[in-house]
Amino acid sequence: MSNAYIVNTSKSKTSSLRPVSIDKVNLTGGYWAERFNVNRERSLRDLWELLNDPDAGHVAQNFRIAAGTEEGEFTGTHWQDAWLYKWIEAAAVVYKLTGDEWLKERLNESIELIRGAQEEDGYVATQTRARGNTRYEDPRIHEVYTMGHLLTAAAIHRRMTGENALYEIALRVADHLHAVLGSSVSPSFAHNPSAVMGLVELYRESGEQRYLDTAARIVDARGSKPAGKGRDLWHRENGVIGTDQIQDRTPLRESTEVVGHNVFFTYLYSGAADVLLETGDDTLWEPLDRLWSDLVYRKMNLNGGVSPMGHGVSPTAHDMLVEAVGKPYYLPHEDSYNETCGQIGNLMWNYRMLHAKPDGRFADMMEHEIYNGVLSGVDLKGENYWYRNQLRFHADRVPSGHNDLIARVKPGRRRICCPTNIVRTIAEWRSYLYSTDDQGVWVHHYASSTATVQVPGGEANVAVETEYPWDGSIRLRFEQAPEAEFRVVLRVPGWAQSATLTLNGKQVEPEAVTNGYIGVTRTWAEGDELELSLPMNVRLIEADPRAEHCRNQIAVMRGPILYCLESADLPSHVNFDDVLIPSDIQLVPESVEMPYGTKALVGTAYNWKSRNWSGELYREIGKTGFEEIPIRLIPYYAWANRGRESMSIWLPILVRVPAA
Repeated sequence: MSNAYIVNTSKSKTSSLRPVSIDKVNLTGGYWAERFNVNRERSLRDLWELLNDPDAGHVAQNFRIAAGTEEGEFTGTHWQDAWLYKWIEAAAVVYKLTGDEWLKERLNESIELIRGAQEEDGYVATQTRARGNTRYEDPRIHEVYTMGHLLTAAAIHRRMTGENALYEIALRVADHLHAVLGSSVSPSFAHNPSAVMGLVELYRESGEQRYLDTAARIVDARGSKPAGKGRDLWHRENGVIGTDQIQDRTPLRESTEVVGHNVFFTYLYSGAADVLLETGDDTLWEPLDRLWSDLVYRKMNLNGGVSPMGHGVSPTAHDMLVEAVGKPYYLPHEDSYNETCGQIGNLMWNYRMLHAKPDGRFADMMEHEIYNGVLSGVDLKGENYWYRNQLRFHADRVPSGHNDLIARVKPGRRRICCPTNIVRTIAEWRSYLYSTDDQGVWVHHYASSTATVQVPGGEANVAVETEYPWDGSIRLRFEQAPEAEFRVVLRVPGWAQSATLTLNGKQVEPEAVTNGYIGVTRTWAEGDELELSLPMNVRLIEADPRAEHCRNQIAVMRGPILYCLESADLPSHVNFDDVLIPSDIQLVPESVEMPYGTKALVGTAYNWKSRNWSGELYREIGKTGFEEIPIRLIPYYAWANRGRESMSIWLPILVRVPAA
């Protein structure tokens, strides 16, 4: 059986790092072990029940209709099939790690559903077959997208189970895509380009060069036939082809700005990074790095949200956009969109960039996304989900039944992409903790865990103990090490300005390995212990003044965690919009009755009294007073778990000028 890799860069031409097989990493307690268990015991099983529910998920029903074993009509979104494929990916990983036979049985049932719906030439898409529609009439039908997720699921299923049933189905799908994309079907039909990652992963599994060639063809074709300007391009024939919505106006290598739909661009850039890793095509690195900077430094919300704009137009071509980035520094709060799948796409992109050229900024972004942009998309019980991740919410301004905007809801026909995406990401998170290279082992992310890693001289067994993300002490101990010199590399997050490192209790001066990473090289012995101490100071965050929505406001972070104010934590007489945060506020951590060891921050803020508004939009400022009030902030990922409450990440600041 092959190693149980999620992203297999072990033999990639230009990968600087190699992955660690997921079954070689064990979560031993703490934050991520709890998350994994809830994901396994609740989320994964709930989503299976829902996809089999003909009145809610409709997924299994659609496959049976497509196979001709059940009568009825296709129900749901064009991308409904992907629910099953991402569920298979998550279930295969959890099965590998736990041996849960219930999951194995469900995986076998799933494969039979897919087998029944697959056509003779390999094509499988229930959204067309169950409806009796013609193939490839409109890219927005998402045929290539759903098949792309099937390819990834099949590669991972084979690595986790050692079985070929789904893999053989996927090979036929990949052969079909190779045959049609670029000949009878425009490569832009992979407008939601999961197929690029899927084809590359299947190439890594099979060694079939044509799959990598097809992935590169999709990337290279972007921007080759831009649409005209000044027309209603969203509703024209073939919909989004040639438009900024799918990054199809400018060739990727010439692109200077991130544009369009959040999932489309994060999946495209993830796939392009995969192509770079496998082909060594360095002409892809510079544009990917340039686009990364444009997104992170000019267009990303503080919670990691990569689609601040729900609806709008691109600033140059005036293409209609949805769920998209906007112009630079357009970063709204209450109206922000920030689809959870986009944040997951950004995490996947950064992981591939990290393996191409190790740099702490990529791992920092992964960490920022997982805690603040991804986990915010599921409730603390693992039962209900966010599609959007807005930065501010006023409970009295949106009708209580308007679930698309504000309520965590069970995934149904309209909300099928994010839940299974979250479930697979949590299931796979341990695979992102460690990597190796010819010099030793890299530790990117911190969780209580053990890992068996390949280092010079043989295998080493390491154990990490930590209460991260609540505590900044990370202790790495060798339980076994070969008698050879090798290097241990640790990430120092960008927010940790005064980290210290000790070896067996004595402070050491580490090597500066690369941006954001430090290392120690020696011949290690059983019992040797490194301890990295990260300062967990509360940080008040401000935005570039060009981000007008954020002017004169601050946000709060501690360690990797972004905090928010929820109205449940205010005195009853205080209006949510009248809270001011003093610039010298002292906030201290406090345990709260929430899972995962969650800590709140408590301190003293101010209430701006007598500011009731009624029947006026503008008025002269009046003489009002301020009163001190207790305030408690909770992690942003934990909001909306205590009922319908107002919430904000950004809060007005009351500047106190220090005495001269």
